[in-house]
Amino acid sequence: MLGSPVITPRILSEEALNEVFAPKYKVLCGVDVRQLVTAARDALQLRSTVAPSEVLIHDVGHFNKVFLVRFGQTAVVARVPFNVPAARDPIRLKSQVATLDFLALYRPHIAVPRVIAAAVTNSSTNSAGAPYVISQFLTGTPITYIEWCDNLSSASRDAVVDLLADLWVKITAPVPFNAIGSILHDPSGVVNGMWRIDASGSRRGFRIIPMIPQFPDRYTEVLEPSFERRTGPMNLADFWASKIQEQFRNITSRYPNNDLSVIVKDGLFNEHSLGELWQCAKAVQTIAAIAASLDPLATPHGREPIMALMHADYACWRNVLFSADRTRIEGIVDWDDAVVVPRDLAAVYPEELTHEASWRSDPDDVFAIPPGTLYEDTGLWNTAIQETQQRRRFRELVQRQDPQLAALYTDRRARLRRRVHYLVMYGWCTWLWKQKWVLGEGLDEARALAERRV
Repeated sequence: MLGSPVITPRILSEEALNEVFAPKYKVLCGVDVRQLVTAARDALQLRSTVAPSEVLIHDVGHFNKVFLVRFGQTAVVARVPFNVPAARDPIRLKSQVATLDFLALYRPHIAVPRVIAAAVTNSSTNSAGAPYVISQFLTGTPITYIEWCDNLSSASRDAVVDLLADLWVKITAPVPFNAIGSILHDPSGVVNGMWRIDASGSRRGFRIIPMIPQFPDRYTEVLEPSFERRTGPMNLADFWASKIQEQFRNITSRYPNNDLSVIVKDGLFNEHSLGELWQCAKAVQTIAAIAASLDPLATPHGREPIMALMHADYACWRNVLFSADRTRIEGIVDWDDAVVVPRDLAAVYPEELTHEASWRSDPDDVFAIPPGTLYEDTGLWNTAIQETQQRRRFRELVQRQDPQLAALYTDRRARLRRRVHYLVMYGWCTWLWKQKWVLGEGLDEARALAERRV
């Protein structure tokens, strides 16, 4: 933290703040910090003569830098994306703002950063020189990995698990959407500044567009302007089929000669043949087609699927902020990749409870160390056993508050669909990595569940 309340012109430069943030840290957003402070002051409706008492870099992620601007007792944070095309994609930034606005309006009991100002493009009307989103500053800090593993008592970890479960029930409550994808503002849903409610009771003012690519990298393309005028798919079958065909095209483009003997590598850099890859690809396609039809919340009358908003990176090591004594959750941040999905896909656990699992989307339980385990590996197995117990505790608390959601954690159809969703979202490298499951257990279980349904 900066010690002096006097903010000098030198401090109000990104380069100077970098020096204060970390030694030799040089990465720049190209933002005019003075103009960013002006935008924050204007959003708070303070007089132009009010000087900030503190300006600093609060945190840095893979694609964003977060500035803290404090005016006395009032503080805000300004998230500024690095100069990476996907990070500065206007549609992506609009969706981030809309998601936070949706949460503020329809999940008021969840502490999320309230957006007070945003400039989603680097246009002539944005004097800061970079896109930004200014929002409320939430107090609290994450629980670090070291703290979770080594410093918290078993009772304290159990209490944290209870807090995480309680919050997840609130986050994943059903939402009034019937499509899969990302949230965007719907101007047609606003009349004289008020949100409309349609004849069916659905809340208006927001709509669902196709899912914006999650966890982008520097190679992720900027979305076409027409993307935000489209509607997300209405069912998993269409969504998964589109994603799988996209992966098929990727394979064909990468290996145009279709030499089935050529070597390809999975997500762990293990070697396979192209023939094995295509075998996995066809199996994933088959499993997905079956799993899409196994909605555990469907009715014989073809009711629209029950949807939920899912935070894609729910982890107290990063995005859940706790009080200093770790007895309260002060807020949850980083909603960039939050998406609306069928509710059974949202029946997942915080990362802390799946750290030693081979399927983080839907882990297998471990109750004992396998015979013959080497001594040096027993620590990992003990952690897996502990996580199994914590997941059970998580489910028990969910059961007390939301029996429907709790049932989805153990439903075999929901479990299959979550694993398929994981494979579809992470692509063909993961198909090869999970080859044994895809060609064996996964295919067998999909067919068995389909037969039982018939």
